[in-house]
Amino acid sequence: MKTQMLTTKPSPTATATGITPLLFSPLITLFTTQFRYYYDYYSDTSYDSDTDRRNLEKLVRTRCKSGKLGLDEALGYFDSLIRARPLPSIFAFNRLFGALSNKNHCPDVVSMYRQSMNCSRHFRPDVCTMNTVIKCLCRLKKVDLGFSVLATLYKHGLQPDAHTLATLLHGLCTQGSMVAAMELFQDILDKKHPCNEFTYATIINGLCKAGKTSKAFELLKRMYDDKRIKPSVYCFSPIIDSLSKEGQMDRALSSFKQMIKLGVVPNVVTYNSLVHGLCKYGRWEEAKRFLINMLHRKISPNVQTYSMLIDALCREDKIEEAISLFELMTREGVEPNVVTFTSLISALCNSDRSDEAAQFLENMTSRGITPNIVTYTTMLGFLCKEGRVRKALDLMEAMVDRGVMPDVFSYNTLIHGLCRSDLWREAIELLDRMNDHDVSPNVITFSILIDSLCKKRQMNEAIEMFDLMIQRDIRPNVVTYTSLLDGFCRLGELGKAKSLFDKMVSENIFPDIITLNIFLNAYSEKGLMEEARKLFDRITELGGEPDQITYHAMIKGYCSQGKMDHAKEILESMLSKGVLPDLMSYNTLVEGYIKIERIDVALVLLKDMIQKGLVPNHTNKTLSILKDIEILR
Repeated sequence: MKTQMLTTKPSPTATATGITPLLFSPLITLFTTQFRYYYDYYSDTSYDSDTDRRNLEKLVRTRCKSGKLGLDEALGYFDSLIRARPLPSIFAFNRLFGALSNKNHCPDVVSMYRQSMNCSRHFRPDVCTMNTVIKCLCRLKKVDLGFSVLATLYKHGLQPDAHTLATLLHGLCTQGSMVAAMELFQDILDKKHPCNEFTYATIINGLCKAGKTSKAFELLKRMYDDKRIKPSVYCFSPIIDSLSKEGQMDRALSSFKQMIKLGVVPNVVTYNSLVHGLCKYGRWEEAKRFLINMLHRKISPNVQTYSMLIDALCREDKIEEAISLFELMTREGVEPNVVTFTSLISALCNSDRSDEAAQFLENMTSRGITPNIVTYTTMLGFLCKEGRVRKALDLMEAMVDRGVMPDVFSYNTLIHGLCRSDLWREAIELLDRMNDHDVSPNVITFSILIDSLCKKRQMNEAIEMFDLMIQRDIRPNVVTYTSLLDGFCRLGELGKAKSLFDKMVSENIFPDIITLNIFLNAYSEKGLMEEARKLFDRITELGGEPDQITYHAMIKGYCSQGKMDHAKEILESMLSKGVLPDLMSYNTLVEGYIKIERIDVALVLLKDMIQKGLVPNHTNKTLSILKDIEILR
């Protein structure tokens, strides 16, 4: 957008932008009349007395101040105002326009303004009128038309004030025209047009929103170096907020200190930015200090302040402190919201404190706060974790009854819970119900179901589910394939597993260590150690990192064949890579050496195992192995 410069000495036909003024036909084209006219535009309807006109103005003022003015009522008052002869005071129009603007009835304000300008030669707008109309046009993302209204302002012999120009600046910033905004701002400074701290605050905020925090910071520095206009809290807050979101907390805190040094009083928005940043980066002790600082400064924390701190404490598993802060919040008269409750409910569920979570849910609903999708999904997950899937199904029904529609994550949570409880048929039925709520299953939905069917050795059904997934254009991932491969390997159908593996690789879905471990374990179980060794060597050649399961599969396979030298070689390789053997691997090796009557090596391994802190307990297989050693002795 080309920068639209201001002129200090406008002629009757000049504009604020230095270009030919736009006629109001664009306004007519853009905005259709929002109401019907029941009078002749050109007839002069006189009121019986000045008293009637004054009463009308008083009524308009009273209704506008009440905050209860509806659109239809406002249109009626406007009809009366525009018909009166002589016209009532411009202040009555301004109040009406302002009230509607505050309720975001921007098209109606513009239409009223257009009608007033077109229908009455007696209508004389002032700067306040123009400012309101410009603000509405900027909200409607029609900044160009805002500049045309500015031209009309000059045409009526009026001069814009700082608010007029700041509104246009804000409009340019909001629609992302930062180059034009900066040119206009510079023009304001160069030609000494009205400018105040809000002008600076507007452009600083625009720069921060555009990710140009450094430029905003430079502008702020220039502002307080100049000393003609004192920076306000609205100049500092956007910079502090941007720095906090970017993780530059030390610079944000430094800016805060500079702000205090200049005598600028922070507000709740400033504090919230710092609290949010400190909590996000784990500096919650400092965040708590800022809460105390707020209270000392008599700045009341709001629900966002408390909610951010409560959430941070919950994430740090400091639930008691979070509950104490919640109690302080309610004592201070700050009403918690759905975010506050959801943080606490989630933390309590994760800590297996179901009764307390249920109490907070009840507290939440008793306050008239409807749980959101996150709250419900958290509770669904917890109930499923406890195996209370029937209760979870009832909760989903209640959720729908309250108008909160489950999303794919909610369904996945419940489907996973049903599968874990061996209710996979109900899980499949739930998949069908997703369509009723216009929720599309994703790769996770199908992977959960396929995995459950594979574990139940229902491989035909698992393949049918896999085919259905493909039909719905949902691309399987490594987890989906791994579940199927595991299912085939458990049934000893290595041929089918290999074919599926080839299909997986051909689709550029590459196996992870879990997938490879499944094959190694299958080879080991079948005694196919040559194939296992080839795969093992291939993993290491390609830079893969074998884990405990990988090494154990190899050790188990060699031990079952009595090839203890190979098994010990794997153990040594394992130790050299920094992977510590677990009890299972040691037990397998010790048992293997006992079978070939190498008791001395078995004892050495047992001693090594204990030195590494792997002490057997009374239920451990190692104890039975020790007894075998005593028998052999």
